Amino acid sequence: MPRLLLLATGGTIAGRADEATSLNRYEAGVLVGDELMQSVPQLEELAVITVEQIANVDSADLQFHHWRRLVARIREVLAVDPDLEGVVITHGTNTLEETAWLLQLLIDDPRPVVLVGAMRPATALSADGPLNLFQAMQVARAPESRGHGVLVVMDGWIHAAREVTKVATQGVGAFESPGVGPLGWVDDAGVHLPPAQPARPVPFSDLQLAEPWPQVAILHGCVEPPSALIPALLSAGVRGLVFTGTGAGQLSALERCALEDWPGPLPLMLRANRCGSGPVHRDEQFARLGLLPAGRLSPQKARVLLLLALMAGLDRAELGTLTSQRQFMS
Repeated sequence: MPRLLLLATGGTIAGRADEATSLNRYEAGVLVGDELMQSVPQLEELAVITVEQIANVDSADLQFHHWRRLVARIREVLAVDPDLEGVVITHGTNTLEETAWLLQLLIDDPRPVVLVGAMRPATALSADGPLNLFQAMQVARAPESRGHGVLVVMDGWIHAAREVTKVATQGVGAFESPGVGPLGWVDDAGVHLPPAQPARPVPFSDLQLAEPWPQVAILHGCVEPPSALIPALLSAGVRGLVFTGTGAGQLSALERCALEDWPGPLPLMLRANRCGSGPVHRDEQFARLGLLPAGRLSPQKARVLLLLALMAGLDRAELGTLTSQRQFMS
């Protein structure tokens, strides 16, 4: 039988409520990975699965040290175990897309790394976690999944790490890939995916994650944003800024003036948008201020990119070269 590794990190999929009808009031990250496995005995028919507990937290409480441990373990096991078919990660849904994108930028291996979560706790009537977990294992062991990079499996859909995002606070269909749709789907007939591209860029495959991580802030565009916020962040030593601009990544005159008036060097900065889909292109008026476009990356994924770029020591020109690569950002 194929062999898989399950890395458990907590989340709603491992959550527990006092009553089966409680969908909103529950504690995330209660059950451990072995208990999740026991709740789905059909997994024994799919693969020989080893379970390791990386964390057991609500994903809103995920921290950089959890990321570092997760990355280290995945790199280690893929390097030393050539017979392992893939890795599955149980994860809370609130920051699942950020972890998926982080791993996409760091893990250079054709074998699938699949993230999965749930919108209902394990104790709920019609809990979605058990089927999601079973289908994630189906995807992780499938030859069709090789070469696609990091994947997210939720509600029967298979999403690419760069595209996927959580779009709703409730309901089992809370994940979408805006503008492009899911990469494929999984059901009792199997795993349905297009052929993988011959190669995918993994720009930080050799990066060792340092401690402490750089501080990168996200600013949300709105009518008359607080004028003191940007100088306060720059004075505090923030090393990166992501602007969640209005429209196609637009900054207000107040924000532009705050950057122009800053007497010191400006940090690395990316422009994303608050619309939820659509690209942010290069704009010379913003480029003169050092603002680079984030393409179709969401603000939270642009922040992940900046974190790794800062750790790698990239300057603005090198980051600009990276973000201009069509196969990576568009």
